[in-house]
Amino acid sequence: MCLLKVALVFPNNLYTSPYLPYYTQLLDKENVAYDIISWNRNDRVEQGTVAFTLKNKKGPKVLRILDYFKFRKFALRELEKNNYDKVIVFTCQLGIYLQGYLKKNFPKKYILDIRDYSPMVPYFKNKIGKLIEHAHWVSLSSNGFKSWLPTGSRYMLSHNVNIELVEEALQTEEVKNPLFLKKAILVDTIGQIKDFPSDAEVVMVLGNDARFQLNFIGFGPTSAKLEEFAIKEKIKNVDFSGPYKKEEEKNLLKETDLINILISNNTFNNQVLSNRLYLSALLKIPCMVNDYTVEQQKIIDHFKFGIVIKDYEQIPDEILRFKEQYNPEKFKEACTTFLKEVRKDYELFESNLRTFIGA
Repeated sequence: MCLLKVALVFPNNLYTSPYLPYYTQLLDKENVAYDIISWNRNDRVEQGTVAFTLKNKKGPKVLRILDYFKFRKFALRELEKNNYDKVIVFTCQLGIYLQGYLKKNFPKKYILDIRDYSPMVPYFKNKIGKLIEHAHWVSLSSNGFKSWLPTGSRYMLSHNVNIELVEEALQTEEVKNPLFLKKAILVDTIGQIKDFPSDAEVVMVLGNDARFQLNFIGFGPTSAKLEEFAIKEKIKNVDFSGPYKKEEEKNLLKETDLINILISNNTFNNQVLSNRLYLSALLKIPCMVNDYTVEQQKIIDHFKFGIVIKDYEQIPDEILRFKEQYNPEKFKEACTTFLKEVRKDYELFESNLRTFIGA
């Protein structure tokens, strides 16, 4: 057993974090002792955590800020009493709240993991600069985040995909059902349904067009509104199938011709790499992304396993053009090349994590 003791501080329920195992799997493998200090926001008991229980509040922002200070107090108490050697902090927002403590007590002994943009960034640039300066390194799920982070710091790319799924996809010779052979091209949106403006535009431009069939697979804050919208607009070629289990994704998409990854144009979305992007490459199903989602656009332009959409009105023509030019072998090679790049990035991430824990 390694004598090192690590704290992972995560401001949410564990089930919301598919990327936390990237760290815990290696810590387990190297027999490193660790605790997960989490925030139980949804009143769900999760094994193996030191949990602070306080439900999410819907109300003024000041109440949510106060809740964050309560979690900060809880996390600091746990960090103080357990004599940890290293810390891994998740989210830019939590890092800002803990910045002073981390700088004083764990200089160059903590990792900051950033998976999305925080609205706090413009207001705390000085704190973020110090937070990153004193980190051992900073883990990013997209290189696009560097556009709003300080330059010249040590950043490490950590993809939002399980490396075991990547290895499985690279090793299997299994071929998906042939694409674009059905009467209607099947365009699926899978996962959390949460972007009504974008999804509604897709429904309108492809709705009641016999060349296309739309499926929305999953559930989210805007799924009911979207379904009501489709009914109101009398859209006949769209189906909604509701929640599903993660392990069901492959089967649910076995007939899919195209995965929809289109999202609204805003600061939160423009630099992310969607889970659906990885799903597209893993299952060898083409995807469509917006040209303003800069990192995704770069990947699709470079690796060629999808379509870049500049204008929603162009979606039907762009899909049909892609169909006409589709070459199964070249497409499979494009997916494989991208996944090999992801694996290379993961190997670098794992090597640096081993260095961090002294393995």
